[in-house]
Amino acid sequence: MAKAMRVLIPSDFTIDSLFFVIHSIEQSKAEELDIILVYGNKSSTSISELLGITLDDQLSNLQSEDFLKACQMISHRYENRKLNIYTDIIGSDNLNYLQHYLRGARIDEVKVPTDYEFERRTRHFFDVGQALLHLSKSKQKNVSIVARPGTNRTGGNVLADLFFNKKWDVNY
Repeated sequence: MAKAMRVLIPSDFTIDSLFFVIHSIEQSKAEELDIILVYGNKSSTSISELLGITLDDQLSNLQSEDFLKACQMISHRYENRKLNIYTDIIGSDNLNYLQHYLRGARIDEVKVPTDYEFERRTRHFFDVGQALLHLSKSKQKNVSIVARPGTNRTGGNVLADLFFNKKWDVNY
C-alpha cells in the first residue's frame, strides 16, 4: 500500500484560500493525498489563555460553517484520490519550531501561495507562508517548499463562488 503524500498549505480558513488548495490537488500526481491547512497564530503569553483555550477552541473560532462544508465537498470531489483535509494552527514563526513541526507532522511538501494576502483573523496572526519561505532560504533540506502564485481574494468569500467558478455539479 502506497504512503499518502502529506502536503502542508498555509491558509486563513476562508473560502478564498481554498482556490489554491484545489489548484494544488489538481497539480499533484499522488494517488493518496493528505492536505494539512495551517494558520499562523503565535502562542499567547497569558497563562489563562494557555491553559484554558484548546486547539479545538481556536479552530472552531477560525473556521466558518461554509469553510468546513467546502472542505467536505472538496474531499468528496476527489474521493477517488483518497484525499483527506486536516486543519492545524502553527504557534510560532521560529525557524527551529517550523522545522520540527514539518518533521513531526511528516510533511513531504509545502506549497505556499506567493501572491495571496492572508486575512488577519486573530490578534496574534502571522503569515505562516512567509515564515516557511524564509525557512526554505535558510536551512531546511528535508522538505520540498514550493512557492507558486495563488489566487487573489475574490472578496465574496461565498461557498458558491468556489464551486460554480469550477463548474462542478454540486447540490447542497
